[in-house]
Amino acid sequence: MRSINDKVVVITGSSRGIGAAIARVFAAEGARVVIHGRNEKALAETGKSLAVADDRYTSVIADVVKAGGMKKIIDAAYDTFGVIDVFVNNAGIGVVASITETTEADYDLTMDTNVRSIFNCFRELLPRFQKQGFGQIINISSGAARMGTPNGSVYAASKAAVNVMSESVANEVRNDGIKVSVLSPGSTDTDFGLGSKRRHQQARKTGKTMLTPEEVADAVLFLARQNENAFTSMADVRPLVLKRQ
Repeated sequence: MRSINDKVVVITGSSRGIGAAIARVFAAEGARVVIHGRNEKALAETGKSLAVADDRYTSVIADVVKAGGMKKIIDAAYDTFGVIDVFVNNAGIGVVASITETTEADYDLTMDTNVRSIFNCFRELLPRFQKQGFGQIINISSGAARMGTPNGSVYAASKAAVNVMSESVANEVRNDGIKVSVLSPGSTDTDFGLGSKRRHQQARKTGKTMLTPEEVADAVLFLARQNENAFTSMADVRPLVLKRQ
């Protein structure tokens, strides 16, 4: 497998949870990292947790729902490091509510954050990858995309859209030396999503086994380290044991 040392890796939504874990894992492997978030204080904490020299990472505050926000992140990476090798679309949101309790604002927020942001990434980054002749985009999806869960219909629909769009784009650009991969984690021990904190707390009480953010990050690293001629288009990562004894 290829070394990730000195590769430039961008991770959206990396001020906490899975995104912060991804940033730490890649930094530990010697990558130069671009972290992103909307909360300046939380993003600064992620930067400190990387435990690397200041010239090994940069941070960007931006709104990925807006095309200009995505361009700001990508421009910052190229301006700072001159290249992007791997771009991880991790920024996402989930609304935990029944379909009748889900508002139009919830729907728009979920679809914009989970789908439009990746659309913005494809449109802004792919021409640059085509010009440089290489690059990989890894989109974080969810197991919910293929097995919708109660009180998560819009979230599941958004992640299903991510899967299909990513697979389509992967086939558009694979002959340009560009990889597009999707990773779908199972339940992960974070407080991700609007209304999901209570759900995760309940899972912990009942002994349900969840992935750690670091285990998801390790799976992202695996995808990025595959040899030049190989890429995994879609992958699932799940906890081995469903319930603690």
